[in-house]
Parts: sequence; C-alpha cells; structure tokens
Amino acid sequence: MEDPRYLAPSTGFRRRGNTAGGGFPERVVLVALLAVPVFMVWYLVQFWPGSGVRPAKRIPFSGPALSRITGENIHQLVALYAAYDYHWPPRRIVPAIALRHLPEGLAELPTHQKKTTFLRTLLPIVMDADERILEQRRFLVRSFAHPKPGAAGRRQRFLEREIEMGYAVTGSLGNPRVQARLLRRVDVVPVTLALAQAAMESGWGTSRFAVQGNDLFGIWTGNPFLGMVPRALGQNPTHFVRAFSSLARSVRYYLKAINTRPPFRRFRWLRAEMRQAKIPLNPARLAFGLDLYSQRGMSYVQDIQALMPTLGRERRLAHLTLVEPDVIADMIMENEKPELGRKAPVSLTRLAMIGAHHPSS
Repeated sequence: MEDPRYLAPSTGFRRRGNTAGGGFPERVVLVALLAVPVFMVWYLVQFWPGSGVRPAKRIPFSGPALSRITGENIHQLVALYAAYDYHWPPRRIVPAIALRHLPEGLAELPTHQKKTTFLRTLLPIVMDADERILEQRRFLVRSFAHPKPGAAGRRQRFLEREIEMGYAVTGSLGNPRVQARLLRRVDVVPVTLALAQAAMESGWGTSRFAVQGNDLFGIWTGNPFLGMVPRALGQNPTHFVRAFSSLARSVRYYLKAINTRPPFRRFRWLRAEMRQAKIPLNPARLAFGLDLYSQRGMSYVQDIQALMPTLGRERRLAHLTLVEPDVIADMIMENEKPELGRKAPVSLTRLAMIGAHHPSS
C-alpha cells in the first residue's frame, strides 16, 4: 500500500483536514441526496393527473390524422385516386392519405398526368402540416389574450414554452414584442405556394433527390451524414442535398425553415402585415419574400409566381378539407345507394378498390 506522504507531491495542492461538513465530494453527494426527493415532489405536483400538465400530452397539436400508404406503384396509386374520386383540382374534399415516398413510375407518365398525380400526392401532406401549425397559432392567440391561473395556467405556459423553443424565439412571453415575434413565425405557408416550390425544386417529383431522398424543396446541408452528393460537385463536395426519411418530414422541414431562418424574414413580415390587415394570405405577394431562397433571386420569384396560376384557383385550394378514407367510402356508398340493385354498380367497384388498397394507420 502506498504511503500517503508520497501521493502527488508536486501538484501544489494542499490537502484539507477533516471538517464537520466533510470535503467537497461529500457535500456533492449530500446535495444530490436532498435534491432527489425535492425533484420527485415537484414532478408529482406538475404532472399528476388533473394538474393540467402530463408528459403523454406534452404537444397536443397533432393535426388531422393521415393514413399512411406504402408500396404503391404509379398505376395502383392512380386507380386509388380514381376510387376516392380525387381529381385535380380537388372538389372540396381531399382524402387524408400520405405516401412515405413518391411512387415508382411517376416520371413515365404523360406530362399532364405526371403533374396532377404529383400534386395530389403532395397536397394532403402539406395541408396536414399547415393544420398543425394553425393549431399552434390558435393556441398562442388564445393564451396570450386570456392567460389562465393555477394548474391550467402552468400547462398553458408549458406549451407556450415548447412552441417558443421549437421556433427559436427567446425572451419573456409576457412581453408583447416577444409574443408578436413568435406569432410572426408560427403561421402557415399557403398551399399553392408550397406546391409551386415543390414542383419547381423537384422537377414535379422526378429529380434524383426527390425520388431517393424525399427532398422536395432543394434543401442543402453541410453534414455529409444527412445529405446526398450532387453529381455536379464531383469527388470533393463542400455541401450536400438534404435527405429525409419521408415526404412528410421534408414538408415539415421546409415549413420550419421558412418560419425560422433569417433569409425569409421578409416573407414573415409580409405575412404578418396581411394578418394585421385581416385579409387572406396572398401567395403571389408572399413569393416576393423568397428572393433569397435561390441564387436566381427575383428571377426565381417570377417563375414561382408564373407557375402558381397553373395549379388551380387559389381560392378553391385554400378551402379544402381533409377527410378520412373510411368517411369517403361511406359517402360514396350513401350517394350511390339507389344503384345497388344493378348487377355491377359503380359504387361497389370503387369501394372494393379502396378496400384492396386500404391505408395502414
């Protein structure tokens, strides 16, 4: 056993003698032992049922439920859209279905059919993501106008803080300027504008990055582990095209970038001015805030503005409703009940097709 007189003789530290409170390690252990029961009491007070804050429901802004479809080739998908009576432009109702990846064979379709299939595939995903953001915005507007006391108030402030962190806003939420800054960020991108950018950036869903990496919006990254190498950059790329695990993740990332990144500050101010004036969001005017989205600047903006009218009437696209597939099947059956006596009624054919391709939730 080593003699303690020869331990670390040249460190320059003087050993402390025993004191009534113990040394530094003993104090740390004592503080930790005291902190554990204090934390447990606080946790029970905050998250006990009825207190208003539960870990299982930290973020209640789930939006409408999309049914996921996997493994659909292009011909099955087109047939499924026909069974749902889902055409372009849509007629008020959009089936709440989401493909994880773009269907195989999309590029092989005739140009018009390729474009409309791409738009129908992307539309419910964009609508779902926008609805989640709108739920957050409505919650913030209500909570800022009517703060609640007690346990309900603690839950309210907890959710406010979650949204604040998600949108990279700092400061006291009791400050009206901070509230206004947060509300400028927690808002939607109009469907027409998002679809136009996705169509242009992904070549209507046919680019390598869209097909292999689910990148619909030309998102770049400097992390080689998160992106794909552009062929034009050769052997030593300095940046990469971001890859996503699903189309929905690509859409959500795009919306968050528009709502948080400095280059799109002008977009957010234009949108806030429309909200302040209580007028509908104007996609063509908002496009002026995307001049830094591309190196082409205003030329890119003009191309987006020229593309949007070809997608359909903005007023119609802004007033669509996501409807669950089962509900659409019931609506088809109800509308075609008088034809059930026929030998091969259209309704049963369509319902059989929907059942054969029933989305997995």
